[in-house]
Amino acid sequence: MSEPGKRTSLSCYVLTLDSPGGARYESARRQLECYPLATTFVEGIRLTRDDRPFEYSRWLNLLMMKRAMTPGEISVYLGHRKIWHQILNDGHDLALVLEDDFFIHDAEAFVQAIDDAMQIQPRWDIVKFFDFRPKRVVQSFPVNQTTFVMHKYAASGCVAYLMRAAAAKRLLERRHIYRPVDEDWSHPWESDLRILSVEPNPVAEIASNLGGSLLEAERRKMKSFQRNWLRSLYGNVLTVKKNAQAMIWRRKMANV
Repeated sequence: MSEPGKRTSLSCYVLTLDSPGGARYESARRQLECYPLATTFVEGIRLTRDDRPFEYSRWLNLLMMKRAMTPGEISVYLGHRKIWHQILNDGHDLALVLEDDFFIHDAEAFVQAIDDAMQIQPRWDIVKFFDFRPKRVVQSFPVNQTTFVMHKYAASGCVAYLMRAAAAKRLLERRHIYRPVDEDWSHPWESDLRILSVEPNPVAEIASNLGGSLLEAERRKMKSFQRNWLRSLYGNVLTVKKNAQAMIWRRKMANV
């Protein structure tokens, strides 16, 4: 990765619902041309409100989350799972995964962070290059020019991340999904994941420049139609449980 123009063993998978020539597809393609990556565009899974994929458990969602998932959230999660399967099927030890609305705003830091992450592979399962509204940092350590951090919870956003095959395998052992993928990652103890972020983030999310975020529109619409005070109260119980589990997990990770 640190030698431009030279072929690298690092593979990159881009999740997209766009077609070649579309704004998102072309934005991703043009950016990645600058890097020595073996890039594969992976077509996402389109869902409508009436679709009920067998991977989504409404009962587990009701038990483990304070709101239902939107079709878009389910689609995104299934798309990431499709990529994780491909990473394993292609026989890679690790791979870079991107959603098509990424924007690499600090190319030098991005390349350096990938190189530095590869040097410390036993210390992480997933390295994130973009975080949305991250919680406070509980661990921080520099590696060369890169600062890796662990947050109180893994932040929202799966726009850009480096993943080890072992992590993909553990995540795919879950038969059903019932939370958005980034919300699952904020419960790392469930799949025994060590998730780090690069600070500051070298990658941003630019959905607003590429036609807008369909996920946000769906979430706002759902909130306006599905206000349930009983489920909201239960959500507070889930938050207390999560805080307790997170504290135990952080203490365990501090000793790793």
